Amino acid sequence: MMKVGEVFLPDDQDFRQFKAECTSDQGWTICYDKSSCRVATKKNSSSLFDVIRVQSEFSGISGDLLYDVIHDGQYRSTWDTAMLECYEICSVLPNSDIGYYSIKSPAPFKNRDFVTQRCWLDFGSNSEKYIINHSVNHLREPPRKNCVRGISYLTGYLIIPSGSTSCTFYYMTQSDPGGSLPAWLVNKVSKVLAPKLMKKLAKACTKYDKWKANNQPSHKPWLYPEQMTLPRYNPSEIGSFDVNETLTASANTGEANVGENAVEIDSFVKDD
Repeated sequence: MMKVGEVFLPDDQDFRQFKAECTSDQGWTICYDKSSCRVATKKNSSSLFDVIRVQSEFSGISGDLLYDVIHDGQYRSTWDTAMLECYEICSVLPNSDIGYYSIKSPAPFKNRDFVTQRCWLDFGSNSEKYIINHSVNHLREPPRKNCVRGISYLTGYLIIPSGSTSCTFYYMTQSDPGGSLPAWLVNKVSKVLAPKLMKKLAKACTKYDKWKANNQPSHKPWLYPEQMTLPRYNPSEIGSFDVNETLTASANTGEANVGENAVEIDSFVKDD
């Protein structure tokens, strides 16, 4: 199984294990369940922050379409208002790359960023699809002064078609956002941000085909690996990864004392 800091070559068992965590309720606490969206949390063996799992039923959206929308970083920049930067650094395998991602945080919290190895598995049209990632240390992307470097122990997406134009979508993250975030924030993220993000994702899916028709319509390297033009992964560019060192370096952010009433979480993810 994948380990933080190590470039990983997954097999089918790793994806099956991820599916088992997504689809079983054992050990999970349901904290939100309405409007075709279900959010659950679970104690995290790697971090003080709970594991978060979101399950959403998408009607009128095929699994194939949802998979394209999640993969298409260029399109994501048009609808994901929380994203600052997102790009691939190098390819590891035809179904794996290493990339950088930074995300806005609601004021007064500092923005977060991640460097992860991503792996994906697509069983074909109208079949299950997976994307999973974990943090690595790529020497070309050292920590930045304007962001707190977070850690993804295991984050991923699972898409299970329920019909030709419907699917069940799972998002699960076992991560540590770094810094000194207050405990109340995780609860807010679970109950407020996650359902809003599912609505934004569903809306983005309805606009994708029209957008893609005018933006390299045949370019989908996640489906056609021969289109991948990234430089190849160089093992010498992967540094050692010390979890304690990474978290300690970003610990003194002064965020722990931020009161719940001082942050407008509800308006952070804007509705279109």
